[in-house]
Amino acid sequence: MRRLLRPLYSLSYVVARGVRGMGQAPAVQLLAVGTMAVCMLLLGLVMLVWSNAQGMVQAWGLDVPITVYLVDDADPGAVDDVVQRLQSLPEIAAIERITPEQAMERLSAGLGEDGSMLDGLDPSVLPESLELRLAPGTDPDFGHVLAERLHELLVVDEVAVAGAWAGRAHDLLATMQDLALGAGLLVSLACMAIVWSTIRLGVYARRAEIQILRLVGGTNRFVHGPFVFEGMVQGALGAALALGMLWLGFDAIHPFLERGLSLVFAAGALHFFNPVELAIGVAFGAGLGIVGARAAVARYAEV
Repeated sequence: MRRLLRPLYSLSYVVARGVRGMGQAPAVQLLAVGTMAVCMLLLGLVMLVWSNAQGMVQAWGLDVPITVYLVDDADPGAVDDVVQRLQSLPEIAAIERITPEQAMERLSAGLGEDGSMLDGLDPSVLPESLELRLAPGTDPDFGHVLAERLHELLVVDEVAVAGAWAGRAHDLLATMQDLALGAGLLVSLACMAIVWSTIRLGVYARRAEIQILRLVGGTNRFVHGPFVFEGMVQGALGAALALGMLWLGFDAIHPFLERGLSLVFAAGALHFFNPVELAIGVAFGAGLGIVGARAAVARYAEV
């Protein structure tokens, strides 16, 4: 029975000693959490802008450079043949077949609160279509060349090409993605350095206690556990504080942005991170804290 309860005793000690250690230097802990929150706030801002930019591109249909509208009552066999021929082209990354019912659902969702105006409208008034996504690095003129060839087919009624500005929108998204990755790397290093410095101060202040625990047979996990717990709490609190500040700023600003840029956001409103993304953000901060804390106490592994 004791063996079964021993991990619980160890865990309770780690948590209790970690909390007590944080309480011994509250000013240092607050400074560390606040500094981490500022770093995480910058990363969260970049990620939020990138996420909303992606939503705007999808709302405007820029993620689908070519849309092929089929004639009414198109022969299914002929349509399948067209799809197979398109799939054989290396420039085509993906093809999605959109039924009139799916098109009606999208239109209703895009209208938002005004979607009720479509109630009772027969979806058959909308044509079936094929949405073509191009492979990265495809020549911008490829869409127009393909559109001319598709116009010659009997099952094709019309071909819509987003144009060169869609490519520029994707280039902008790619740049923002690279910026987010770069910011993530810098913020990760900064947060780990903050935790590392804070934990090293705690280790130095409690070095006599650590040596005593070693003398009485304390394992690495038992000795390092409280410090790792402190780092985890610092990281999680820093991330949570950053997300809270970001939400307050977003909640205050986004109504003005939507009114001022109503044409840009007509097809979809700005959005904040969903609960899963928020949980991932807090877990990311906690993970950085754990890594930084483990690095700080690594030198005492053989004491």
